[in-house]
Amino acid sequence: MKTAMRSGDTERRDVLRYLRSVLGNKEIELRRPLRDDEVIVVIQTQIKQRSDAAELFRQGNREDLAVNEERQIVVLNDYFPEQLSEDDLVQIVRAAAEDLGVSGPSDMSKLMPRLMSDVQGRADGRTLSRLAREELARRDGGAD
Repeated sequence: MKTAMRSGDTERRDVLRYLRSVLGNKEIELRRPLRDDEVIVVIQTQIKQRSDAAELFRQGNREDLAVNEERQIVVLNDYFPEQLSEDDLVQIVRAAAEDLGVSGPSDMSKLMPRLMSDVQGRADGRTLSRLAREELARRDGGAD
């Protein structure tokens, strides 16, 4: 934050101030310091909120506000763990499905918690969910 303040990068400064505020509020709520994995979840939530807001702004023909939200996402991504590639995610999904012995779409509730703990913020939940559905559909079709 100091670097952003010194360089006059007001956008980065404001995003980091807000993030620091959200993290502080979460610590107050939990009544203890946050663990690294909890910080990642907070950042992930902030990214998702801004992504959803950008989508809504676009639906409301407010491209200027949507672009602003996307710029904030770029700043937040700098403090987020490196994201896994889709190929890596496919391998993780297949391995987890094999370990759990899941066989169809009805097993989504068994697979997703395992996947979320396996990737711990290194993948978007929507992408992970889509890949899990594809894998479960593949297994349900007998193509195992």
